[in-house]
Amino acid sequence: MKRVLVVLIAMLMVFGLYAAGGTEKEEKTLNRYVIAKLTPFDPAQIGDLYTHWVLGDIMENLYEYKYTADTYQLEPAIAESMPEVSADGLVYTIRLRKDAYFYDPLKEVFPKGKGRAVNAHDFVLSVKRLADPANEANGWWLFDGWIKGLNEWAEAGSDYSQTVEGFKALDDYTIQMTLTAAYPQILYTLAMSYTFPVAQEAIDYYGVEEFANYPIGTGAYYYDYEESIPGSQHVLLANPTWRGKTFPAASEAGPLVTAKVGADTLKEYEGQELPFCNKVVWYVIEESSVQWLKFLNGELDGSTIPKDNYESTVVNGELSKEMMDKGITMDVNGTLDVTYQFFNMDLPLFRDNPKLRKAMSLAYNNPKVEEIFYNNRCIAAQTLLPPGLGGYDPDYKNPYARYDLEEAKKLLTEAGFPNGEGLPVIKYQMYSNTSTTHKQMVEFFIENMAAIGIKIEAVPGDWPTFIEAIDNHNIEMGGLAWGADYPDAQNFLQLNYGPNEAPGPNNANYKNAAFDALYEEGAYMQQSPERDAIYSKAAQMSAEDVTWIMGVHRLSYALEQPWLKTRVFRDIGAGYSKYYDVDVAERSEKAGR
Repeated sequence: MKRVLVVLIAMLMVFGLYAAGGTEKEEKTLNRYVIAKLTPFDPAQIGDLYTHWVLGDIMENLYEYKYTADTYQLEPAIAESMPEVSADGLVYTIRLRKDAYFYDPLKEVFPKGKGRAVNAHDFVLSVKRLADPANEANGWWLFDGWIKGLNEWAEAGSDYSQTVEGFKALDDYTIQMTLTAAYPQILYTLAMSYTFPVAQEAIDYYGVEEFANYPIGTGAYYYDYEESIPGSQHVLLANPTWRGKTFPAASEAGPLVTAKVGADTLKEYEGQELPFCNKVVWYVIEESSVQWLKFLNGELDGSTIPKDNYESTVVNGELSKEMMDKGITMDVNGTLDVTYQFFNMDLPLFRDNPKLRKAMSLAYNNPKVEEIFYNNRCIAAQTLLPPGLGGYDPDYKNPYARYDLEEAKKLLTEAGFPNGEGLPVIKYQMYSNTSTTHKQMVEFFIENMAAIGIKIEAVPGDWPTFIEAIDNHNIEMGGLAWGADYPDAQNFLQLNYGPNEAPGPNNANYKNAAFDALYEEGAYMQQSPERDAIYSKAAQMSAEDVTWIMGVHRLSYALEQPWLKTRVFRDIGAGYSKYYDVDVAERSEKAGR
């Protein structure tokens, strides 16, 4: 899913704050935050987690993830039911519900506000937009080569009036998807923001360049243009035309969720109408100290723990007495993510010098990074696959994902650059000019490389500028993290798959025919020990080729205020704001104490 900042993002899960004022029903507000500026709301172009989170409250897809299950299980959203799949696994028939209406708060595209119901043609449009070369869509990698006739349609000029055999509307409310080969993971793509339905009317009204600034969706919330301040806050209000949904039955919750939320709470909330609050404010908070202060003041329902506050907050693995006395609780979970520093392998300097890449990897003091930037709230990454996915090998040790300064100097000499002599200054693109933690991490990297004679220059920039530089291959090095789009190893391995080069998710523009062959072999298989072995081999191959300087798999340490009652840890998906509730009276009594 998505590219995310290297700072402690996987721990930035969904939190809410509810403010009283007027009547509870009218004024119940959920305050959430992202730590970077958002990109435009074009589903085809969303390549970052933060925009995905916000747009996921406004738009819906065919499928979404069950909120209270212990594992990630799909359920129908705009789809009427789970798909009918042919015996050979090639043909999917998907029937749509008829009460998912577009809502236009400005009443420009749809003058009455409530527009028409989403239909099969809207989903066909979204998939064609991914394939259209003119869009240079970030999400094209999802379907490239998998949908019968889709590549040919794009190569023939992307005539939107022409039918694509592999993704078409059988009628207004029935989609038929035909694959080129059995690919079970394809279903997950229909729960991702890339395939949110787009109304042709919106594109026609605003134009292809502007419609992304005016999101029109079918979700529980709509975008409030009056209160929103791009770059500062994005305000969403309850959609008056949303068809509605109820909180899951207590019997549907897994044992882990039941233990965390509480059986009595789940029973109390089952069957209640969603959303619980009618306003969501997504604050853009790039500085962790500001986020922490707002949490301590009771202005946020939850928070991650900034690195500088960890030792005073967590003592001997437990929440401090001061926090517990306030009723604050801590929820610790493993996350499906990986952090990394990447090389642009389009550049001969990196592509043709594997010993240079290996030397830089060995010179990176990752154990120190884990200590000072993550407070050891992480697992050292040996490959790009995190624990919890098929193909992850807990016994594998990457020979280049360790700190060995002498070996680094030796390899740098063998690469032809003794003590860095003959190397140009390498430019490291930053993704934030305001995040203190990010600046410190980049400075630490520069110091590590200087220890073997390599000079690194930090290039200032913000998140949209950073993503644009990656997508245009106009970057030398940078740091990123990847959070899972769906719970399958293939979602991580595709980060090194050659055809997925930028603007796809292969930010390093890495190309290795042997790796690609293994990736493709596994992609056609059902989950099995045989598939896991193939993916484990591929992961270790790219790790030892040092496509990246490996970072960590992070642990989520989430703090929750005592009035938060229905938060469930979700590492994948979006649109979860509608499930959050708090005890307003308790918040009024305890906030800020």
